[in-house]
Amino acid sequence: MLRPRHEGEGSEAASVVRLTRADWLLENARVVTLDPRRPVAHAIAVGGGRVLALGGHRELRHLAHPGTERVDCRGATVLPGLIDPHLHLFAMAARRVNLDCSAYDDAAALLAAVRARATTLPPGAWVRGEGLDETRLGRVPEAAELERAADGRPVRLRHRSRHASVLSTSALRLLGARDGSAVVAGREDDLARLVGPLPAAALDDALAAVARELAAVGLTTVADATPRTRRGLEPLRRVAATGRFPLRVAAMRRVGTPAWTPVGRLFPGATKIMVEETGGGLRPTATLLARRIRRAVATGGQVAVHCVGAATLVAALAGFAAVPAAERRGRRHRLEHVGECPPALVASIAALGLTVVTNPAFVRCRGDVYLGETTPAAHGWLYRAASLARAGVALAGASDAPVAPPSPWIGIAAARSRRTAGGAVLGSRERLGAAAALALFTTGAARALRTDALGRLAPGRPADLVVVAPDPLRAPADEVAVTDVRLTLVAGERAWPA
Repeated sequence: MLRPRHEGEGSEAASVVRLTRADWLLENARVVTLDPRRPVAHAIAVGGGRVLALGGHRELRHLAHPGTERVDCRGATVLPGLIDPHLHLFAMAARRVNLDCSAYDDAAALLAAVRARATTLPPGAWVRGEGLDETRLGRVPEAAELERAADGRPVRLRHRSRHASVLSTSALRLLGARDGSAVVAGREDDLARLVGPLPAAALDDALAAVARELAAVGLTTVADATPRTRRGLEPLRRVAATGRFPLRVAAMRRVGTPAWTPVGRLFPGATKIMVEETGGGLRPTATLLARRIRRAVATGGQVAVHCVGAATLVAALAGFAAVPAAERRGRRHRLEHVGECPPALVASIAALGLTVVTNPAFVRCRGDVYLGETTPAAHGWLYRAASLARAGVALAGASDAPVAPPSPWIGIAAARSRRTAGGAVLGSRERLGAAAALALFTTGAARALRTDALGRLAPGRPADLVVVAPDPLRAPADEVAVTDVRLTLVAGERAWPA
C-alpha cells in the first residue's frame, strides 16, 4: 500500500519557506522516466501541474513544505501516464446506460435480458443494447425473436464492432428496411437519429464513470476516435467543466470540420476517415477515399484512416502516395488498426512515413477467432508490430474500447506474448520486447497524438504519472496484464483513486 504523509513528520526543515514548492513528493520508488537523459530515478517532485525535479532517495526533500502530499511508494514503479490514442468514449458511456450484450453467453440469455429491460420501458420506447458478439452468443438473434421478447417495442442491439446493428421487426420497419435479416450494416448514423440521444443526465454520469474507469487503469490521455463536430462534444465539455472528467482528450474530427480552440484538457485531434469493407467492395471506393485523404490533408492537420483489412490498406496507401511529400512530412498521418497487413505492404507504410496505431489486445481477446478464420501463413500478418518497427514504422498501441477492454496493460502484455485467451501464439515473430511494448502506450502514443510533451517524465513536462506494481519492464507479460495501478495524476491532480 502507498503511504501518504505530510511534510513535518520527523522533518527539521518543515517550517522553511522555499521559492519552489512541491505539491507532491513521491519517494522510495523506481521512477522510470522514458527520458534518455535520465532513465531512472528514486523520487519525483511535482508542483504547479508539472514535474519539478527527479532525484535520489534524499535529494528532493528540500522541495517539500507543510502542504506537500508525500507518498512512500514502498518500492513501486512510477511511470509516465499512459495514453490510448484510439477509443470511443461515448460508446463506453452508452454501454453503461444501455443493455450490455457482452454479459450474456448465449442467445436465449440475451433474449431474456431484452424481455426484462422492455418491461421497464413505456410502450414504443427503444430497447437499446451494446456490444453484441455473435461468436460469444453462438448465433445472431432473429428479428421476430427480438420483437416477441420486447413485446412490440423496437430493439436495436449494436454489434461489438459498432459498424452494424441487430434490429427487431418493428425497428426494421421504422428504419424503412425490409423485414428479413435482423442484421443491418452501414446505417449506424440513420439508426442513431432514429433512436435518439441518451438522456443528458444519464450520459453525463456515464462519462464521469468512464473517466474513473480509465484513470483506474493508469490512462491520463485518450483520443475519442469517433469523429464529431464541436457541438457533438458538448456533453464531454460539460462533464469536464465540473471536474468529473479530469483526463486529457483528443477529439477526432470529420473531414471538412475545422480545428477548434482547445477547451481545458479537451483538444482537437486528427481528421478521421472511415472505410468499411463490404461484400460489394470498399465504402467509400478507393477513388473516393483518395479524394477524401487529399481534401483532409489540404486542411493542414493530421489524417487518420480507419484501416482494418488488406483491401483498405492498399487503397489507403495509394491515397497517401498521391499526397505531395511535403504534405506528408512531419504530419504523422495515421493508419488505424491495420488488422491485416500482407508482407509486401510493410515497406510502403514505412516509405510513406505513416504511423500505425495497432491493437495488440485484439490478439488476446479475438485471437482464437482469428485462428479459425485465417491460414497459419497469415497469422503473422494480423496486428503486426515487430516487423513494422524493424522497417522503421512509428507504432502506437490502442484498445479501441469498448471493442476490447480499455486496460493498456492487456495490450502491453499481448504485444509481448502474442498469446490468445486460449493459450495459442499468434505470429510469434511479431512479439515486442518489454520496452517497446510499454512505448506503444507512452512515447509512441504521445507521438501519434502529436503531444510530444507527454509520455515522458522530465523537469518542466506535465505531471501526468502513475504508480504501479509490478514494474512492466521487469515483470513477465502475464503479470503485467493484471498490473495494479495505485495512483494516477493528471497535470499534478489526483485522478485515481477518485
